[in-house]
Amino acid sequence: MKKTLNEKIRTTISKVVGIFIIFAVLFCETKWELNPILEESLMLFACVMATIGAFGRIWCSLYIAGHKDRKLITEGPYSLCRNPLYFFSFVGAVGTCFGTETFSIPMLAAVAFILYYPSTVKGEEARLKELFGKEFDDYCKTTPRFIPNFFRKPSQPDFMEVMPKKFTKSFLDAVWFVWIIGFFELAEGLREAGVIPTLFKLY
Repeated sequence: MKKTLNEKIRTTISKVVGIFIIFAVLFCETKWELNPILEESLMLFACVMATIGAFGRIWCSLYIAGHKDRKLITEGPYSLCRNPLYFFSFVGAVGTCFGTETFSIPMLAAVAFILYYPSTVKGEEARLKELFGKEFDDYCKTTPRFIPNFFRKPSQPDFMEVMPKKFTKSFLDAVWFVWIIGFFELAEGLREAGVIPTLFKLY
């Protein structure tokens, strides 16, 4: 089964949405600046969630990078849910957006994710069912689709094949969550210094 158009353009759309959010962040200021406890709490929450998202994606990539569609991955994070890469992407993306010290931008990111990714997941699972048949059906019966079962101990192989080139690319993609928070802080500093204007405020 060929990849759907939705799957093919997923990365491009994600980057466009990311650039749009970053552009907005450059020229917006949080309305919570008069509440420093809340403002700094949002930043702390952003750092925690971005770290979880980044390390979660790295964990997933250790298992899936270079193996996608070649074999059915059911170990490590994939023993907790069928789409852990998307779960940690969601956590990281929404968490990172809290680095804007607003609620509106994280909500926008969450809504965009919820509206867009379910169809992508369904398309990928249809392809996996075609590729792996009963093996994938059995996997679906015991493993939740999106929310990991953290009460289950993840299965870990004693040895595994890792493809360094694929994994390195995935690693660099994951750490962007943390780097973007630094960019948000830089933008805030530039606005406070009057280097770039504040055009609007967000809650």
